[in-house]
Amino acid sequence: MDKNNRTPPVSYKILWTGLLVGLGFYLADILVDVFVFRSGTLREEILNPTNHETWMRTTVVLVAVTFSIYVQVLLRREHETGERARTAERFLNSVIDNIPHMIFIKDAKELRFIRINHTGEQLLGLTSPELTGKNDYDFFPAAQAAFFTRKDRDVLESGNEADIPEEQINTATHGKRWLHTSKVPILDDKGQPAYLLGISEDITEARQAEAELKKTEIRFQTLFNSAADCIFVIDQEAVILETNHYASEHTGHEKQALIGNRINAFFTEASQETCDSQFPVLKKQGYNRLEFEFVCKDGCILQMDCTASAVPDEEGNFTTFLIVLRDVTENKQAEKEIHRQQRELAHVMRLNTMGEMASGIAHELNQPLTALTSYCGTAARLAKDLPSPPPQLGEVLERATEQAHRAGRIIWHLRDFLSKEDDHKEPVDIDPLVESVIDLIKPDLKNGHIRLEHHSNNRGCKVMSNRVQIEQVLVNLVMNSLEAIKDSGQSSGKIVIQTRLLPDDGIETTVTDDGPGIAVDMAGKLFNPFQTSKPSGMGMGLSISRSIIEGHDGKLWANEQVRNGASFGFSLPACVKSE
Repeated sequence: MDKNNRTPPVSYKILWTGLLVGLGFYLADILVDVFVFRSGTLREEILNPTNHETWMRTTVVLVAVTFSIYVQVLLRREHETGERARTAERFLNSVIDNIPHMIFIKDAKELRFIRINHTGEQLLGLTSPELTGKNDYDFFPAAQAAFFTRKDRDVLESGNEADIPEEQINTATHGKRWLHTSKVPILDDKGQPAYLLGISEDITEARQAEAELKKTEIRFQTLFNSAADCIFVIDQEAVILETNHYASEHTGHEKQALIGNRINAFFTEASQETCDSQFPVLKKQGYNRLEFEFVCKDGCILQMDCTASAVPDEEGNFTTFLIVLRDVTENKQAEKEIHRQQRELAHVMRLNTMGEMASGIAHELNQPLTALTSYCGTAARLAKDLPSPPPQLGEVLERATEQAHRAGRIIWHLRDFLSKEDDHKEPVDIDPLVESVIDLIKPDLKNGHIRLEHHSNNRGCKVMSNRVQIEQVLVNLVMNSLEAIKDSGQSSGKIVIQTRLLPDDGIETTVTDDGPGIAVDMAGKLFNPFQTSKPSGMGMGLSISRSIIEGHDGKLWANEQVRNGASFGFSLPACVKSE
């Protein structure tokens, strides 16, 4: 224990003083009796006093000693009380000085500081002697001092505690600080305010941390809502706790409709089963990645790439999960389209190979057909020299020769069509070109009971073109009409090829049929690559044909207003008029 707090040793000075005072009164009584009352000698009064004198003198001594003891007790009690008061004051001062908040006391009359603790001194950068006896106007700007004084007066006048959540203060060493202050009036014995007690907590760091936390939350919320992915926060039961704006906008479900429901309630049945089987894995490992089918509000199904991560709590348990769904529907469709295009390109390559083979076969057939024509001519001449030839022999040989010539022309057209043309362009009469296409396609018309007609009104004009390329366009248009009629199951049909001169000196060629017409789902996209309504079609014919016609400064179109059939046409600029 501290020496200053020990009890002081007992002092007997007062007791001895009382005893000496009693003995003094005792001797004074003897002297009075001897010299004043002449009751005897000094010796007799000292050695042989009467009983009455002994009792009186002893009583005086006892009274003096008793009084001194009483005084000694009173003084000791007063000392102990003062010591306890000083101890209590030291303890109270120690408590007040060590409290981490600023504590100050002002007088109620002039609001001058009469006490401030160490924390207040450190906060304000002023010592207690520098503050004592001064008011707020001596240290702070006038506006701040007026604010503090007004609050102090309100507390003293109302007699109630005042809580000020935030107030700014300028300090000598720490600059501007923010305080949370409580002020309480201290009343005297009459119930009147005597002092003002203030307790101020420095909340500057906490306020800055709160502001920074708010900024962080705002940044996070902004990033959360600005993300171009559907983000969900779910609990251990897969119930949606929070979601971002994009999830609502992209799926059509309102945020209120999403929150509170299990996330797999918005999946297809197959994806629900996947979610139920994989969710325990996420709880255990804290991470998982899958693909789900998400059902939008309008019933549209989106292919979603799901990345799921666990968010551990303070104890490290997985109680919350962050689900990020990225729409990969277009990517999946693009992949399917790429695979389809790859198959179509493979088909094109096979057709190219077949074209080369057909060209080779046509070349090989040309020689035996030439020989066949020669043999038929020779046989006809020999038959005429016979003495009595059968009457049908000449007719048969003539028809055989005619068919051999016809087969040769077909082979020639086939070789010309399959040849690798260049970009050479020359004036071409469109009508003979149409006739050559008709000759090429005639074998496909025999068994289908389909008539092919050609009407011309182009006044003998020619077009500057690559003959083989324009022939390719015509073959494609006519074959499309032919296949459409056959695929529709009609027993008969008609295809009309018409050429005419336009007012702007262009030549228009149309191919019209009475087949089933253009399918509704193909309207507007007929000329897009890989678009076809045929089960075995590639969807490249019309696209290539348009490219060819546009390469000749012309136009190719489909007349979708035609009823009971289809009509395609192209126009080319005329160059010269044939003679």
